Amino acid sequence: MTAIYDHHLAADALTIGQYSLLARIGKFGPTGAIPLATSMGMDRSTMSRALKPLISAGWVKTVDLPLEMLTDKRSFGVSLSAEGKRKWRDSQPNWHKAQEEISAILGKQNHQNLMTLVDEANNKFLHI
Repeated sequence: MTAIYDHHLAADALTIGQYSLLARIGKFGPTGAIPLATSMGMDRSTMSRALKPLISAGWVKTVDLPLEMLTDKRSFGVSLSAEGKRKWRDSQPNWHKAQEEISAILGKQNHQNLMTLVDEANNKFLHI
C-alpha cells in the first residue's frame, strides 16, 4: 500500500511518510517533536530525520512552545508554515486517489475494516 501512496504523492514530490507528517501537524496544530514522534510510533532520532527535509523545504517550521508541550528541554516545537499548509492542501487530491485505488483493490468493506484495525492497533500502541 505504501507504494500506491508514494506513486500518487510523487506528483506532489512527497512520500506517504512526509504526507503523514504534514497531515498530523496540520490537523493538530503546533506540537512538540517528541510527542509527535510518540503519536506516530517513531523514536526521537527518526522523527528528527523525517522532519529535516520538510523543514528544509519550508513546509514545517520550528516554533517556541510551552515546556509542558515539549516533554523535555531538548525537544522543539513544530508547526506548518503557510507553504506547508498549501502543500498539504494541494496534495490531498492525490492522497484521495491513492485511497480510491486501495479501496478498489481491497473492496470498500475490506478497506474500511483494515483502516479500523490500523486505528485500533495505533491506539493500543499509544497507550502502552
